[in-house]
Amino acid sequence: MPEHAFDIAAQTYDTDFTDTGIGRYLRGRVWQRLDHLFQPGDTVLEIGCGTGEDAIHLARRGVYIIATDASPEMLNQTEQKAREHRVSELIEVRQLDLSDLPQWDLQVGGAYSNFGAINCTNDWAGLAEFLASVVRPSGSVGLGVMPPFCAWETLWHGLHGDFKTATRRWKGHSWAVLGDGSALDIYYPSVKKIVKDFAPLFTRDYVTGMGTFLPPSDVYGAVENRDKLRRLLTTLEQWFARRLAFCADHYWIEFKLLPQDRESA
Repeated sequence: MPEHAFDIAAQTYDTDFTDTGIGRYLRGRVWQRLDHLFQPGDTVLEIGCGTGEDAIHLARRGVYIIATDASPEMLNQTEQKAREHRVSELIEVRQLDLSDLPQWDLQVGGAYSNFGAINCTNDWAGLAEFLASVVRPSGSVGLGVMPPFCAWETLWHGLHGDFKTATRRWKGHSWAVLGDGSALDIYYPSVKKIVKDFAPLFTRDYVTGMGTFLPPSDVYGAVENRDKLRRLLTTLEQWFARRLAFCADHYWIEFKLLPQDRESA
């Protein structure tokens, strides 16, 4: 497989995010939703598997995962973790680029994508069509998406005089500079936009905020080692996340595939 811009990020992703206290808490909340959506024996497609944390969690529960990512190194990390956790037989890796969605002869019980992987495209209607072609009727899709406004990001960077970062999401598009110096287009759809683009084929089932009171990963240092503050913000997160999903770092949204539309997808 060819190299990808996220190959470098794969080397430090777990240190920078996965293994932090806030990262573990937020991922744990996503796991609660994934455990609700998918049961042992299901076959599920993951888009943007990263280093395989979510795939490992589900595989250990007996869910078969087709873990996809655009980065070969992310896929290598996922395969290595699968071997370490002795769930290799339940995780299949495939390369998938959201800018060039494949036509797969595949049927799965559901699909998910965590922590902003689908922000790397702005063709969410095309993504919905792809998912409708592989997900069985009435199957569930869960997506972790970065919205066009994050209260923490705007307030923190604005107060520190970095107005470029504070407002980078507001137009719905920005660029991320990766470890190899390349720039990656990032798009920020609102809940309303995602629902609209998925609506011909899917119906919205659930939405909540992920990182409403807790900061984005680039600001974890302001909270991570302040236990009392982190506990307070975590409590507020638990109370108000569903009401304030529109201003979180990410929102988690779930859809059901409409059975009557499946044949025309």
